[in-house]
Amino acid sequence: MPESFKIMIVEDEELMSDKMEMQIEKLGHELFALVDNSNDALAELEKDQPDLILMDVRIEGDYDGIELAEMILKKWDIPILFITSNHDDSTFRRVSRISPEGMITKPFTDIQLQRSIELIFTKKKKEKETETSPDVSWSSGEDVIFIKSMGKLNKVNINDIFYLEADGRYVQVHLIDKKYLVRISMKDFVQKLNPKQFMQTHRQFVVNVKKIKSIDLENSVVILESMHIPVSRREKDNLLNGLDWL
Repeated sequence: MPESFKIMIVEDEELMSDKMEMQIEKLGHELFALVDNSNDALAELEKDQPDLILMDVRIEGDYDGIELAEMILKKWDIPILFITSNHDDSTFRRVSRISPEGMITKPFTDIQLQRSIELIFTKKKKEKETETSPDVSWSSGEDVIFIKSMGKLNKVNINDIFYLEADGRYVQVHLIDKKYLVRISMKDFVQKLNPKQFMQTHRQFVVNVKKIKSIDLENSVVILESMHIPVSRREKDNLLNGLDWL
C-alpha cells in the first residue's frame, strides 16, 4: 500500500512478534512499538497513539489483551486486530463484546495477516472519505435534538431517549417505538447530555436513568420497559451510586 501507517504490536511470544514485525516492514508500514505486556503498552500509548494495534489475547502484565483493549477503546479511537491461539467459545464471546476490527487465530500465514491489516485500513479510508458532519444537531437552550434520517430532520426530545448503543463510529438512539442510527461517536454524543440522567452501564451502552423500571442485580441487566440492557461489573457500582431514586 502506498500510504504508511504506524502499527503497534502487543505480543509476548518472541517468535510471533518477530514474524509480525517483519510483515509490517514488508508491507511498508512503521513499527510504532513492540511490547509484551499491558503495562508497557499503556505507557507507550500515553506518549502517542498508533494507527493500528495488533493485540494478543494472552499477554503479561496487570491485564490480559481483552481487558487492555477495553481500556484503550474507552480513551482512544484506535482499531484493534486481535491475535489469539484460543479457539474456545468463551474467548470468542469476550472478544466479540469489544467489537474489534478483526481477529485472526494462530498459526496464521503471512498473507492472512497482510489481508487482515489491509482490510482494516481500506475500511478506515472509506469511512474517512465518506465522513460528513454528524447526523444529529442540538437545539440551543432546549432538551431537543434533530436527527437526520431518510432525508428528513426528526425532532427528538432528549427525555424520550431510552438508551444509546455504540455501533462502531455510530450511535444507535433507542426510543420506545423506533431507533435512529447517527454518525457520531458515543463519547461526543454523551458529552452533550446530563451525566446525572444518562449513565453508562457498559462500554457500549448508556441509559436514561429516568426510564429505568428495575435493575436485575443477579443477571446484571437494567430493565427499561421491555428492553434489557447489560451492566458490566466495572460500571455497576457507578450506576448504583448515581441513582437518586434508590
